[in-house]
Amino acid sequence: MTRQDSIEFVKAFLRHPAKVGAVAPSSPALAQQMVRDLHVQAGQTLIEFGPGTGSFTTAILAALPAGASYLGIELDEKFVALLRRRFTQAEFVHSSAEHAARLHQDRQLPPVRAVLCGLPFASLPPTVQDAVIANLDQLLGIGAEFRTFQYVHAYPLPTAVRFRRRMSQLLGPCRRSAAVLRNLPPAYVLTWKRI
Repeated sequence: MTRQDSIEFVKAFLRHPAKVGAVAPSSPALAQQMVRDLHVQAGQTLIEFGPGTGSFTTAILAALPAGASYLGIELDEKFVALLRRRFTQAEFVHSSAEHAARLHQDRQLPPVRAVLCGLPFASLPPTVQDAVIANLDQLLGIGAEFRTFQYVHAYPLPTAVRFRRRMSQLLGPCRRSAAVLRNLPPAYVLTWKRI
């Protein structure tokens, strides 16, 4: 994370606090926890919801094998421009995760093996949560997984609990990591796998 990333993140937070949901980019420690034990192979796709300034993207692209596809979906237009300059080998689209299934289909990408997500579900309204979950239902086949994080302090919030409950109804039990303390604020990584 560069100083410029932090500045851009704070600017975005001030412009749209409910959409950004954090005042600082995620740490390398959280990024490593997000990509740990991913099993994306050549001929499969990984989609990232809300790449922001690319805190997770760096770790994701390093973990992807040759022949795997990546698609980043980012709502903040300034972040999209930054990401396209920084990661010229990856594709980013200025859109919402609410349209992820259509974006994946329009690009005729290979089947989705994983979706990694930096969206602030604890601050998203139920209608947006449900739209994202409906897209995940379309994107994730058997064996595919969805991974996101929730801040420790936000974990018990009703909107965060609602999101986890809806995801578990769709995909089964959630696997939660130990708290990643080397992040501001500390966070849990949550993983669901369709079986």
